[in-house]
Amino acid sequence: MTVLHLLLISFILACTSTAFAEALNSHSSSNNMKRVLVTGANKGIGKACCQKLLEEHSDVFVWLGSRSSERGEEAVHDIIKSVGGDCQDRIAMVTLDISSEESVVQAAAKIQQQLKGDEKLYGIINNAGIIRGPDHSVVETNYFGTKRVVNAFLPLLQRPGGRIVNVASASGPNFVQGLSQRDTLYKVLKEPWTIEGGLDGVDELAKKYCDQYGSSYGFSKALVNAYNLLLARSQPELIVNAVTPGWIKTDMTVGQGATNPPSQGAVPPVWALMDPELESTTTGLYYGSDCKRSPIHVYRSPGDPVYNGPTGIEATSSK
Repeated sequence: MTVLHLLLISFILACTSTAFAEALNSHSSSNNMKRVLVTGANKGIGKACCQKLLEEHSDVFVWLGSRSSERGEEAVHDIIKSVGGDCQDRIAMVTLDISSEESVVQAAAKIQQQLKGDEKLYGIINNAGIIRGPDHSVVETNYFGTKRVVNAFLPLLQRPGGRIVNVASASGPNFVQGLSQRDTLYKVLKEPWTIEGGLDGVDELAKKYCDQYGSSYGFSKALVNAYNLLLARSQPELIVNAVTPGWIKTDMTVGQGATNPPSQGAVPPVWALMDPELESTTTGLYYGSDCKRSPIHVYRSPGDPVYNGPTGIEATSSK
């Protein structure tokens, strides 16, 4: 064998070793990637959440959920343009209408197909919702839609440590605060762990009181807070919390005096999804726009003392 042959063999082996190392590193990087779903993400707070995740967390892959495929793809293009082309392999659009059982199931199936080997979904930001419309439509979308997404994607979440962030609103505590304290609805929305039937019982409340109080949006978000607590109790391996993004200027709040940009509204959901300290904190809580624990039965302004009332989670051990 000539010296030229030996040099050629050495070169081939070196190239093969380099390619193998790169493939191994790529596989390792892929396995370490945190894969998350953000619903209602083609605009507003949801879109801002996607952008913030890509900008601040290089180990995150985002599925941008959008009811409209066209608007969803436009949002993906906008985000890549803003963040930079190096993030284009860390974001994809999935068509997802949370008011449609078929759409949600199809989205879950699509994401499951894209997960490879033992890959799991790291977390969900349940952001999609509406503020106007017939009472039943608002409750159907904001409460039942949130629950529909969780039910469909729950099997895909990593355990332990998978996260669910339910985007609520200060309208929820405001709604409860406006009820008479003698009202049965007040008592159970203040202390959801007392709801007869647990998670199914929240469904019954949604159906029974849907159009009785004239504030379907606030009612729907109060239901989300109740659901959030009971979901956390039923899924102790997961980190489940609710947040309010604050009073943010979006299509939903146009003409209502909101001035804060969607980027500010993205802070609490992304914090709840990514903050490592929440791994050792009681789950099932509701946080204000300042990322501090807040009550679900009375409004707490950002900067006010942190709420330290009962969590409802400790009630699990007494039953």
